[in-house]
Amino acid sequence: MLNNYRENVRGYLETIVRPLADLGVTPNTITLLGLIISLFGAYLFYRGEQFWAAVTLLFGSLIDALDGTLARMTGKTSRFGAFLDSTLDRISDGAVLFGIALGGLVDWRAAFLTFMGAYLVSYERCRAELAGSGKLAIGIAERAERLLILIAFALVGYIGYGVYVVGVLTWTTAFQRMWAAYQRLK
Repeated sequence: MLNNYRENVRGYLETIVRPLADLGVTPNTITLLGLIISLFGAYLFYRGEQFWAAVTLLFGSLIDALDGTLARMTGKTSRFGAFLDSTLDRISDGAVLFGIALGGLVDWRAAFLTFMGAYLVSYERCRAELAGSGKLAIGIAERAERLLILIAFALVGYIGYGVYVVGVLTWTTAFQRMWAAYQRLK
């Protein structure tokens, strides 16, 4: 849902990215930096430092929004870049949930089910689009929404509840995508 508003912030993102482009920073470098920041956020969750983990992930979310903008501005979009971004996003998602669970901030089973739902949402989109569904960026909890929910709950010290909320929303989104894929591909 939040991805629908990306055009509204495009000018702001381009203003941030322009100096990076002038320095010769590549989109893939930004993608890798986003992963490193997310891994650090996961580590902070493991340490029980919810507030700082949330701040770190908030900063990482901004970085994550920049790679695509930089690629489009510099004419360096590539299929591999899109693949790398998606792959590292999955690593980031898993690491954050793992850090939360390993830190004892939520029952590992809840983190695992949330992890499965998040991966299923991503997989369904990819698989349905490959099968000819057209763009399947639908559902109430795409990656941006899931991350913002986790950040909001962590900022107030209740990340465990955030994982439960995201878990329910990821599975709801998975069923929404399954239904939409069925309607488009039957």
